[in-house]
Amino acid sequence: MLPERPIPAPSDAIEASIELRNHLNAREAGKYTTGVGLKQAGGEFTTQIALFVYVPQKRPPKDVLEGELVPPEFGGYVTDVVEARPTLIDDTARYDPLRGGIEMSRERLIQDGIFAPPTGTLGALVTSRVNGGDAQILTCAHVVQQTDIDVYQPGLGSISPTTDIVGTVSALRREFNPLFLDCAVIDLNGSRSGKATIEDIGAVQGAVVDVPSIGEVVKKRGKRTLVTYGFVVRLISSPFVPAYDQMEISGAVPFVTLFAGGGDSGSVVLNSSNQVLGLLFAIPREDLGPGLGSGGLAMPIFDVQEALQVDIAT
Repeated sequence: MLPERPIPAPSDAIEASIELRNHLNAREAGKYTTGVGLKQAGGEFTTQIALFVYVPQKRPPKDVLEGELVPPEFGGYVTDVVEARPTLIDDTARYDPLRGGIEMSRERLIQDGIFAPPTGTLGALVTSRVNGGDAQILTCAHVVQQTDIDVYQPGLGSISPTTDIVGTVSALRREFNPLFLDCAVIDLNGSRSGKATIEDIGAVQGAVVDVPSIGEVVKKRGKRTLVTYGFVVRLISSPFVPAYDQMEISGAVPFVTLFAGGGDSGSVVLNSSNQVLGLLFAIPREDLGPGLGSGGLAMPIFDVQEALQVDIAT
């Protein structure tokens, strides 16, 4: 049974879990993940604080080599071996009406061969400044590759009905001079309407075109890593003009807290008031495994809006 009230993690237990991890990884570096939590017995949580050790597969002690055995106690705490194989769950759902933070892909091109095209994220609903305020969807240029091709939601699989086609890429900008740009808009075909909201976050409250503050708290919703939070930690200057054209975002704990992954490109980055600050296009480093990072890189939304002649819809 769970405790009646939250139990603060003892500081000495946290220190002991780190020592246990170092002790185990001395045998095989990087293999073990440890921490502090509730002891499990018979599949049920107890109220006892334990040092847990994640393993990909639990085995009876008799089947474990002596050098791989986890000690029953360490640092004054019992240990708990927990089977865990974390797997990210992509959001491949079909949404009607369309909204930000959901999966999409372009149609299959020659370079894809027999494989489905890579998926990305529909960032947010925007309105066109040149087509009478028509509704469009924002994403990254590298996700859609070129104009005048169909866009699917959810992403195109080996077999996808034509009813999954929601629009056509109408414009994109992918350039480095004078400002870095990687953005595109999709004209809706009328099969589904659009909604000025971000899945799991809420209604969009417009855009902020001012330079964000260093340390400002932000969030995004992508098809791969869903809703994550971070901080603006760097403003990256253009090498061609006296302006910044990218922002770097870090998860709460660098190299530990997940912020973004492959498939999240096209997500909009919002502040605590649900105002859009930027458009996510990459991660600066894969520090949490293949295609996953504790950070993100985004273009200022002002640059995106001006380049595509659109406004974030509310």
